[in-house]
Amino acid sequence: MTRWCPRCDAVRDEQATCPSCGTPLADLSAGRPRPAEAAVPPMPAEALPPADPAPSRLRAALALAVVVLAGLAFVAGRAGGPDQQAGSSATPTSVTSGDRPKAPTGRRDLGWSARRGGATVTAVAVERVGDEGRSALDLRVVGLPRGQEVLGLTGLTLRDDEDGLFASPDEGRMGLTPAVPVMRRPDGSYQVDLGPTPDLEALARVEVGKLVVGKTSGANVTLATPRPWPSGARRRAIDPGTRAGMRVVANGTGQVTLALEVTGGFVGSGRADVVVMVKPASLNQQLRDLVPVTAQLRAGKRVLCARTKLIGGTAPYPALVVGCPTGEVDQLTVTLGAGSATVPLDARLRKSG
Repeated sequence: MTRWCPRCDAVRDEQATCPSCGTPLADLSAGRPRPAEAAVPPMPAEALPPADPAPSRLRAALALAVVVLAGLAFVAGRAGGPDQQAGSSATPTSVTSGDRPKAPTGRRDLGWSARRGGATVTAVAVERVGDEGRSALDLRVVGLPRGQEVLGLTGLTLRDDEDGLFASPDEGRMGLTPAVPVMRRPDGSYQVDLGPTPDLEALARVEVGKLVVGKTSGANVTLATPRPWPSGARRRAIDPGTRAGMRVVANGTGQVTLALEVTGGFVGSGRADVVVMVKPASLNQQLRDLVPVTAQLRAGKRVLCARTKLIGGTAPYPALVVGCPTGEVDQLTVTLGAGSATVPLDARLRKSG
């Protein structure tokens, strides 16, 4: 190398100026001469390595490995240990349209009582039942004549601390009497469906006007049950004897006739059971309102047990079965009735003090 152009930074051999830019060339003849490049002989064709597609496959595998490692690193960062989670900010959870908030649950014991005449009514508790914030009121009634069953409550209103309305349950008809129906429990207490209500702690007072009960009219059927009665698991059928038919008030207007018939019974094993059929007085007879039908089982003047069933709609009507444990007697009396009676209460159940 003897000449060099400082402007083009290029070697120009055996020339005075650069043929490209006209710049005088620097003389480098004093330096070590550039060695001649040795020609590389061509490699024989048989010595060349065969073409290998492995590099393309290797590059694809490396790319896949990078993606997988990146994904694992992301997951590890999201699911870090307790120390990492504590330092991270909480992300709010979105609620989809399919998620519904759970209905509130709970129970509040009350124990509020009122006594009028011989009857005592106690508001035992109020509790959440079912969905959509519905509640029920648990009641206990004592002091009624033996075998008399509560069917409904008139004037039932529940109020809060500010004398506002906590609940006002819907009324139905018990014969001619509009009342809130109650459901009898196996333990003898009653439950009232209140519908949706606010927080249970807001309840401050329960107002009750009258108790609606089933009534008997004195229509009696006497059944001969001579002793001894069968013992063990054996039962003996009894002759129903005379059948009774009665007129009852229904639909709120006029009167309709229902035939109440004692169709059979059994004694033995320390108990007695009687079946009462409820039949329409005419074909296609329909009861638009519910009519309470009651049967009492008596030994002399002593009431052993009673049963009340609400009858409505179109015949055939369901049978009424009344039965209970009892000692041996020579005869039983079935007292039948239909319709309802009321027991005045006019009470306010609230926390004492």
